[in-house]
Amino acid sequence: MQKIKEEWPTVSVITVSVNGKKWLKSLFESILASNYPSNKLEIIYVDNGSTDGSIEFVKDLFKNDSRLKVIQNTKNLGWSPANNQGIKIAKGEIILCISNDMEVDPKWIEEIAKVMNSDKTIGLVQCNSLSLWDRKTPDSGMNYLDKFGYAYSYAPLKASFEVFYAEGMAFAVRQEVIKEIGVLDEYFFMEYDDMDYSWRARLAGYRIFFVPTAKVYHARGGTVGSTYFQRINNAKWYTRNHIVTLIKNYELSTVAELFPVILAMESTKILYLLLIKKNQKLAIAASKGLLQVLRDMRVIFKKRIEVQKLRKVSDKVIMKSMYPFNPWSLRLFLVLQAKGKRLVITSKTPNE
Repeated sequence: MQKIKEEWPTVSVITVSVNGKKWLKSLFESILASNYPSNKLEIIYVDNGSTDGSIEFVKDLFKNDSRLKVIQNTKNLGWSPANNQGIKIAKGEIILCISNDMEVDPKWIEEIAKVMNSDKTIGLVQCNSLSLWDRKTPDSGMNYLDKFGYAYSYAPLKASFEVFYAEGMAFAVRQEVIKEIGVLDEYFFMEYDDMDYSWRARLAGYRIFFVPTAKVYHARGGTVGSTYFQRINNAKWYTRNHIVTLIKNYELSTVAELFPVILAMESTKILYLLLIKKNQKLAIAASKGLLQVLRDMRVIFKKRIEVQKLRKVSDKVIMKSMYPFNPWSLRLFLVLQAKGKRLVITSKTPNE
């Protein structure tokens, strides 16, 4: 075992779960087996109203381990609010949020800490997520948005690399970043909250890195469904929060330029789901998300005003780190999702 330097930062690991008891044993046992000093590790479990005995199971698993903190909610508050509960009581210099349907490599925390120690401008780090089933197939890659806010995943590289956003299933953030930009936006409930948060960090001048050596293993879809077409309950939030992210984080001139286009594109997507894919439920859910944007515009612009106070970086600079918009890539994403597959790009990244 590699000796960890004593001056390395304290780390708080937060996981949120609702009726995920079947995943929790392997997750927590792998966290406890991490190659990191036990006196610098805090574990926070936030239960979102489970009825499957998860709370009792976790407490019994840890017994009297003082590193465990438990927050018990009586109902499902959503991913963002529940993670915020954990963030607000976390003592670590680095906060690490991870999904419940995962296992971790023993060196994952060490590799994150190395990168964050190397450069104070690195505010967030994404882990390298591989399939839980074979431990080698990329479950997620380095993540980018295009200027319209559509997400793209690249095949992982061997070295640490700057990305546009860190995916919420397994990411780390500095405590000092949280103090500067705040916590996750609870309006989002779930979906796009990680992209919005990463964008806020970028506006404040921080960079975001993907760390391939910080390996985690994910049963993608174990909690919410593995593809867009399987996540009907999430489609409303996905559509709404996508647009809200753009309104909050762009300069007003950019919002005015892109908003009519994104409305047209989302409307086209809804027609595609309804007329081509014959998926009425998904189309209705997406439509509700679109209508909520229009309904909540006053609330959204209040949020935008607060976010813009963080701005140290112009849209021109932000867009240099984005993936070039390609309608054929967007179409291919939907086609592959309908088949239960993911679009992973293997060409050069925007920063190369």
